[in-house]
Formats: sequence, C-alpha cells, structure tokens
Amino acid sequence: MEGENVKAGDEEGQSRNFTTSSPEIVEIVEESKSTYEGPGDFYVAVGKNDLHVVKWALDHAVRPGGRLIIVRVFSPITYVSTPVGKLSRSRLSKEQLQFYIREENNKRKHMMEKYIQLCNDAKVPVDTMIVESNASTKAILELIVIANITNLVMGMKQSPLPRLSRKGLRKGEYVKKHAPESCEVTLVYDGKKMEKHFFECVCFSGKFSSN
Repeated sequence: MEGENVKAGDEEGQSRNFTTSSPEIVEIVEESKSTYEGPGDFYVAVGKNDLHVVKWALDHAVRPGGRLIIVRVFSPITYVSTPVGKLSRSRLSKEQLQFYIREENNKRKHMMEKYIQLCNDAKVPVDTMIVESNASTKAILELIVIANITNLVMGMKQSPLPRLSRKGLRKGEYVKKHAPESCEVTLVYDGKKMEKHFFECVCFSGKFSSN
C-alpha cells in the first residue's frame, strides 16, 4: 500500500485516505478509529437499498463487543454537473474541485445514514468506509487484503436460481469465489443466508443443464 495520508479526526472518528498501486481502488475514505479489523468485527458491503443485509448481520453475525463496518463502493468523480452541463474535473480550478468533492462526500455520507441508524438502534458500534472504484468487485477483493478482513457480508439482489440460464457470476458470488481463504464471505438474499451447499447444487445442475 502506497501513500497513506491521515487527516485530523472529528468527534465521529478519523478520516483516512489511501491510495494503492492498483487501478481498481482509486481512493478509500474511512471513518474509523482503526484501519484494520478488530476481534469480533464484521464488514458489510452495501448498495443503495441493503437494509436487510445490515439487519441480518446485526441479528446473526455481530459478536458481543464487536462492531459493524459498513462499506460502500462509489464510482470515482470524473465529471462535475454544472448549469451548462457536465464538465471534466480537469477543467475546474483546484478550489472548485475541492468544493464539489466536499459536496459529493456529504451526499455519500447522507446515503449511509440509514445503515448507521439501524446499527445505533441495535446499540452496535458502527463505522463506515467509502471506496472509490470503477470495478466494485475487484475493489472489495483488494480491500479484503488491505484491511485484513476475515468476515464479510454481502447482499444478493436476486435469487441464485436464474444462474442456471445465464453466464457469469454476480458480484457477491464473484467475491465469494475469489476471496482469500482467510476471509469468510456470507451472502444474504431476502434477509436469509445463502448456504454453501445451495450454491454447489446450482453450479452442479448448471453444468449439465447446458447440454
């Protein structure tokens, strides 16, 4: 990991920026007291509407004394919306760009508030991590290594059953397949954990149903 830049923290924690040699992760902004996972900590990767995933983690995964670290991947800021249309960030002054990035970061934090509130209601310590990347699955896989993640929960938008008639893996399936052995990846669909034997059954059936 190259070029760690730690900014002064506020009452809610610290803001940390990380840049890596990989083009997949452009920037990670973490609101956390620690860069690395502590005993009993669980990471949960979320999208726009994954309250059921966070709720599952709160009900089934978090150990006493542990905390939940909520991860959200956003696309990097390459264009800026203006009254005359979208402009490349390279056409803005440094001050204009900093103002826009600050506004975007505030919007992103606002998007995370519903997840934070759910954890607060459950009286479970929570931190948030925002990742900028054009490739969310690869960014999460690299994050697993950077942050020494051993427990990760991800949601699935659809049941794995349609995979019998399609090619390729969904994001959660891809991460689960390619994650290091040191990290246990749990996939949640409709508020329920998808068991390992179910995926094996789907893969086995899919292999022979194509003939």
